[in-house]
Amino acid sequence: MSGRFRAAVVGAALSLIAGHDVLAAETGPPLRIGHYSSGNGLIGLVIDRMGTPVKVRFDGSEEILALTAEQAPYNSIALKRDDGVSVLRIYETGRILIFSDKLPDGSADAYRDQDAEPLVVKKATKEQAETEAESLGRKLRRAGAPALAISLDAPRLSADAAEWSAMADAIAVTGITLAEMLTSPIAREVIAAKLRRVVIRDADQADVKLADDTLIVEVEAKAAVTGRPSSARLRSAIGDLL
Repeated sequence: MSGRFRAAVVGAALSLIAGHDVLAAETGPPLRIGHYSSGNGLIGLVIDRMGTPVKVRFDGSEEILALTAEQAPYNSIALKRDDGVSVLRIYETGRILIFSDKLPDGSADAYRDQDAEPLVVKKATKEQAETEAESLGRKLRRAGAPALAISLDAPRLSADAAEWSAMADAIAVTGITLAEMLTSPIAREVIAAKLRRVVIRDADQADVKLADDTLIVEVEAKAAVTGRPSSARLRSAIGDLL
């Protein structure tokens, strides 16, 4: 092997290694979307930075979170859920820190390990959304809320409106929240005693209210993901209301 050829091979190899290191550390141009994992493999998630707000979906969950950016120490940005809890911190260098109670120290660095598709809610028609509401009611009754019925209130939406996708997404997130709460004997007893209906309502804001024995989840259907409360905010609000 000639000296010139050997030098070319070594140079190419070094370039590949350097490129891999840059990708792993994200010290180059920001990687806008991808799947990331914590170093110990306990947490995996898709981070979608293709637009504002930043969207995240953790492995094993159907819920897409819309995160609000706030300036944080050390040239970093904190990304928070709608209940004010930090989920991620992104540094100017590209370092990403995950916050989770599933991690031994409460936080860990995240490393990009594969490509991912943009995070968007699943498309749904009015009929599909209504079917999902009925199905969720049956599921929750089996889980310990025998009188709980789920209904939709969206008179402003035409039958073929694209916003039904956001309504169906709100049904799914409400279901995730209530199903999780019903695993607690105390919460199951309170919900069974105090709630008879859950209404997913198209409104001009995202909110959670209680009217007599009805839980009202308000959704701004024209704003998918950002227009409905997260499961964390729902869980906190339901706990306070009941």
